[in-house]
Amino acid sequence: MRSNHFLDEVSSYIRSKEAKKYIEAELKAHLHQAKTELVKKGYTEDEAEELAVRNMGSPSDIGLRMDKLHRPKIDWKLMSMFLFMSATGLFLFWFLFKDGNSFSVLKQVCSVTGSVILACVILFFDYRKFQRWGWVFFTIECLILFQFQFSNVLVNGSPRINIMGLLSVDSIVVLPLFLLAWAGMLQSKKMNVYLAAILYVCSAFLFMVTVNLQATVLYSLMVAVMVWKSSLNKRKILITAAVLLTTCVSLLLISLKDIRAYQFERLFAFVTPEKFSETSGYMYLKLEKLIGDAGWIGHFGSLGKIDFSNEMMTDFIFVTITYTLGWAGALLIGLLFLWMIWRISRIFQTVKDPFGKMLVSGSFAIFTAQVTVSIGMSLGLLPIMSVSLPFMSYGALSAMINACLFGLVLSVYHKKNIILMKKI
Repeated sequence: MRSNHFLDEVSSYIRSKEAKKYIEAELKAHLHQAKTELVKKGYTEDEAEELAVRNMGSPSDIGLRMDKLHRPKIDWKLMSMFLFMSATGLFLFWFLFKDGNSFSVLKQVCSVTGSVILACVILFFDYRKFQRWGWVFFTIECLILFQFQFSNVLVNGSPRINIMGLLSVDSIVVLPLFLLAWAGMLQSKKMNVYLAAILYVCSAFLFMVTVNLQATVLYSLMVAVMVWKSSLNKRKILITAAVLLTTCVSLLLISLKDIRAYQFERLFAFVTPEKFSETSGYMYLKLEKLIGDAGWIGHFGSLGKIDFSNEMMTDFIFVTITYTLGWAGALLIGLLFLWMIWRISRIFQTVKDPFGKMLVSGSFAIFTAQVTVSIGMSLGLLPIMSVSLPFMSYGALSAMINACLFGLVLSVYHKKNIILMKKI
């Protein structure tokens, strides 16, 4: 059999076009090397080629083995958990609102359905095409954040932008694109620790101007994890981080004289909510009461103490889950979140593509921070701030952001075998 016929038959068993290209190149190199060695031993060109092909083995066996080894794979474990948690959150919301606002239920159905579709679309998109657009994404997102200053729509003091009159979003909407931006920029030869610090300070300032503590915290954690996991000098990163942290603490101490009485009260209410039971401490005491009354089995059939206000279905959804399903149900939900965090960390360890690793590390940081802060503040372990619990909180924006994160992680995993083969 001639080498071209051998390669054609092997390729016929390989379904991935991209994998087929690299496998053909690899096999061709092996055949050429084997043929050269045989010619040196005295075989003719034709004899050497035919013997080299014969020594390679059965083309069908090679093709099937290569197809199984190098074809794109879906992490069905993480994908299944993503779908399960989305369905669980939707079912819980339907159960709580089945006798209430049917329009809110319909909106949540559309949000969850849209988030699943979005995650699937990103999953099958080649994430590597985003790499060269890092600086462009960063510039665009900074311009979008700047536009929030001119918004006339305020919710809890934070400006929002209307998208085609259908959806009102705050500055957290740009977080997925900043993830792509930093992942791309950290692969640039122009990037260094000092430039990264300047870019972070400028962009973080724009976040703070939008009066969105949630977005600022999540963005800062994302950048910190991605920069640390990058190839930049670790010693310079620590020194620069120490300087930035010292500067921030100094500015905070200087600004204490301008903090108003009600702002101090909010800080003290976290430590001693009983002293502020009629004002800032009320919510802390209410959450503590609901958690304490939940018991192990909850109140799935009797939900009289839950008022189902906007906060109880968004920021404090974990308290609602605990009161409804009991401590046992809340523990199970917490363990499922912990498993998802562990699974994303495992994917990070198996990925070899630097750009892909940056995307996974940034997604890990954002998702882990959301889960930790949301559950922590619901249990009274952290001060109250507006942070949604992925998959469980009501709202389209939270669902879409987490769909982007999981879509990117699944997309990186989908291509990891192709990337590994390309490097080999």
